[in-house]
Amino acid sequence: MDPATTDFLRRTRTRGRQPLSGLSVQQARQFPSWFELLFGPAPELATMRSLSIPALDGTPLHARLYADDPAADSLVVYFHGGGWVLGSVAAFEAYTALLAKRTGTAVLSVDYRLAPEHPFPTPVDDAEAALRFASGQGERLLGRPLRRLVVMGDSAGATLATVAARRVAAAGDVRGADLQVLVYPVTDGGLDTPSYREFAEGHLLTADDMRWFWNHYCADPARRLDPEASPLRADGLGRLPPTLLFSAELDPLRDEGERYAERLREAGVDCEMLRCPGVLHSFLAMANTLPTARSALDEIVRRMRARLA
Repeated sequence: MDPATTDFLRRTRTRGRQPLSGLSVQQARQFPSWFELLFGPAPELATMRSLSIPALDGTPLHARLYADDPAADSLVVYFHGGGWVLGSVAAFEAYTALLAKRTGTAVLSVDYRLAPEHPFPTPVDDAEAALRFASGQGERLLGRPLRRLVVMGDSAGATLATVAARRVAAAGDVRGADLQVLVYPVTDGGLDTPSYREFAEGHLLTADDMRWFWNHYCADPARRLDPEASPLRADGLGRLPPTLLFSAELDPLRDEGERYAERLREAGVDCEMLRCPGVLHSFLAMANTLPTARSALDEIVRRMRARLA
């Protein structure tokens, strides 16, 4: 761990942020997200507008479209992290706006419904609805033919992204994603890997935090092993599109994410996997704070641009 990250963790501990395991959902939601605390203001873009997406059950879901390049012909459907319990389009806006600016794409960020009010599988259903909406309405949103449809997420949002992509590809009734980008994804509800044990505490996201998230998202431990909650356990992965997967070296979720990349390759998917060195879970939020996180974000943007060229 580099000195800047060590100092960041020391300062975080000194400020005494209470562990999630000691909080109710309502109390946890009162804290600002790491993006709101660390990332800084959103860049000015040519397009930043709100819209509504119909969920599979007809419920309107809030979403926001970000674009800066007037000739953008690729659309990224983005699902934020937060353990299926926390987070929002607004909390992640500085990052998703920057993503649109730096990749030259349009980014559609989606407020899927959160647990425990809406436990598994509702967030998965909402992610599928959003991807279907983008598939059917992408040309209208961009004002030109949709060349590339990308599904992307971080942490729990990456789980929703890949399960939605697999659902849509399996159904085959609408255009599926051309690329999926998964950043430190949750891929398994087993909560028992070497990285879970190595980074159980002291590295921002803890094993107890993840148990708290899973308890609210999917209270039945047996049901957590459903492939739509734990995509590492799914069959039919060969239907998924080319994939960029980024793990964080100092993260309890590292091993399950990297094993998912292996399973995608075994299924014949073109999958690039990069372990981002020296970074913590949620490093995207730290890109303007820690040099290692900035380098990791730069690499994500570089590889996305190469895939979309």
